[in-house]
Amino acid sequence: MCARRGRADGRGGEGEDAARARPGAIRAGAVAGKSTLRRVAVGAACAVVYLVVLEAFLAVPAFNGATQIRPASGLGPVLGLFFGAPGVVGSAAGNLLSDALRESDPVVLLEYFAIQLIYDAIPLLLWHWCFPRDEHPALSSASRIAVYLFSAFIASLAVTLLLVPFEFDSMQALNIHVVRLLNNFLALIYVGMPTLLLLNRLSLPHQGTLPLPQRVALLSLVMAALASATCLLAFVVPQALQAVSPERFASLVASVYLMLSVVTVCFFGGACLLLRAVDRSLVRPLDAFAASAREFPERFKRVGAARAAAGALDVELDEAKPLPEIAQLIDASNAMRRNLGENVLAARAADRERAHVAAELDVAASIQLSSVPRDFADIERRYAVAVDARMQPAREVGGDFYDVFSLDDTRLCVLIADVSDKGVPAALFMMRSMAELRECIRTAPSLVEGFIDANRRLCEQNASMQFVTAFALVLDCVTGVAAIVNAGHNPPWLQRADGAGEFLSVSPGLPLGAWDDFEYEGATLVLMPGDSVALYTDGVTEARNAADDMFGSERLSRVLASSVLCPSPFAARNAFAHTVCREVERAVHEFSEDVEQSDDLTVVALTWLPMMETREFFADIAQCTAAQEFIRGVAQSEDTATNYALDVIVEELFANIVLHGYGEDAESATIELAAGVDAKRGIVHMVFQDEGMAFDPLAHVVSPIEGGGDDDLQVGGMGLLMVRTYAEALQYARVGARNVLHVAKRLG
Repeated sequence: MCARRGRADGRGGEGEDAARARPGAIRAGAVAGKSTLRRVAVGAACAVVYLVVLEAFLAVPAFNGATQIRPASGLGPVLGLFFGAPGVVGSAAGNLLSDALRESDPVVLLEYFAIQLIYDAIPLLLWHWCFPRDEHPALSSASRIAVYLFSAFIASLAVTLLLVPFEFDSMQALNIHVVRLLNNFLALIYVGMPTLLLLNRLSLPHQGTLPLPQRVALLSLVMAALASATCLLAFVVPQALQAVSPERFASLVASVYLMLSVVTVCFFGGACLLLRAVDRSLVRPLDAFAASAREFPERFKRVGAARAAAGALDVELDEAKPLPEIAQLIDASNAMRRNLGENVLAARAADRERAHVAAELDVAASIQLSSVPRDFADIERRYAVAVDARMQPAREVGGDFYDVFSLDDTRLCVLIADVSDKGVPAALFMMRSMAELRECIRTAPSLVEGFIDANRRLCEQNASMQFVTAFALVLDCVTGVAAIVNAGHNPPWLQRADGAGEFLSVSPGLPLGAWDDFEYEGATLVLMPGDSVALYTDGVTEARNAADDMFGSERLSRVLASSVLCPSPFAARNAFAHTVCREVERAVHEFSEDVEQSDDLTVVALTWLPMMETREFFADIAQCTAAQEFIRGVAQSEDTATNYALDVIVEELFANIVLHGYGEDAESATIELAAGVDAKRGIVHMVFQDEGMAFDPLAHVVSPIEGGGDDDLQVGGMGLLMVRTYAEALQYARVGARNVLHVAKRLG
């Protein structure tokens, strides 16, 4: 059973193999069948064309009783040359059909058919012997034109010799054979050559203009025809117009053929010699040059830039001897190829160098970014401030920098600067400027003197004449008083706790490093708890969009003013400082869209005492106790003296606002009281805000010793004097329609 299954399986496998092989065989048979039908169709078409042309000229009167003017003699060999065996057989078949219309002897018909086959086949055999790689014969070189002329003569001579036995009168036969020879030869030139050019053109419809050899062949044909026509008009036509005997007329016809042959051979012989010289000196060098140019990209990939630079891709001309102009062109091309190889090698070396420089710049950018503070948590805890910053260089490294550092237990310095250049030079000068400014501000007795000292140092050994604009703010975190100095920098933005904001009008001095003897002027800025300051470089205001519009100060002011998240920064920690830097950076990027950043962009923001509790009270003396309890609850002090002092401060200031600030309007008024503790320093901050009449309590405090007695004190003077005695610091500001009074009291 197993054996039978195996045999059955084997037979099944053989059947499947046969089934799989059968479609391939069918396809091969179909292709072979199509090829046979195509050959038959080509042969039939050649037979029809040959027969039509032959019959059309049979009406021309015969010469010497046997030879006709036969243009069809130029078709058979050309059709055989172009179409191969189908063209040879088809042309011979067309000739056989024509002979059969006039000849009934089958032997003679077969002899003529065989002679026509030989006549049609000789050019094909000679061409494939000389140019075996040609798929289709084309007059594309001097040698091919010469071979065509030679094969035309050999075929004409062969058919003439084969027809000699059919002629019996030797005198007539001589004329007939010579005329036949020349007729066939001339027909192969004047009819066959244009036909071959036309067939090549039709087989390659997208060839464009004819190649130079083919144009030369056509030009030679035209020139020979014109020269022959001239000779006919000058010498033959006058004789033909005279009444001559048949023998004289036959001799005249023979002389015409002989003259046409001589003229044609001279023209085509000269054209071949000229074309050979042109081919050797012009065409072949240009062909080699064009072929080398076409192959150059692939050869360059294969050979490589190093060998190309050494001349491995130079144009090789073999035995061609180009014209001096062509030689110069080829020499220039070879030099260009070597230069290209050298340039590619140089470009690769430059790429490696750029990659190396880019890696170094990445390290430099990392070092630069690490040189400016990024984490402000310690400073925020130590000084009860909120700080944030953003810096984005226009290149890998830039000339902007900022710094936030402590001067002592109560003073904090915020600094921003912009070097006059970009890139590596600016980054180097930036590092020097940052170090000098930090050192000078820390060691100088004042911020102004620190700037003067830093400017003097930066002017030294500054051969590149670089300078840096800078703005610095030193904040006393107990009193809120800030010393500021501007060295040619953009004015800062002041954001008040109640939401009002403005650019500070600060007199700008000269940039640092511009003039060593310049004396800088300082100014004082009084901050209330919750007030914020934003510093920025001109990379913000001078950023441009695709329409070449600048971002500008007005657009910046809108972004800064809208960065306040709530009515008062007391209600949320870091409401301004930790929002404004991100918002400014986002707004600039949205404005610039896809325009490349042209300058470094830096923003620094600081908010003083962002964490405070706020309570609102009616402007009623009865609310004073509630206000005192609120402050004591925030202060959380166990010291009796401290709590007493806090009660006195709240009582005196609260009463002063109710009685003298609002007066009769106190019934509908309110007082906003904010309080927060700076635990690090042991200070409680209180901010009183009201919308009463403008009143600066500090301007009404008078010493009893200087005033002489209690009667000399102005209204409320004694209470305000007590507040001044207990308070660590007092600051007043009129912000819009509101009085803002800041009181700092040290705990215990």
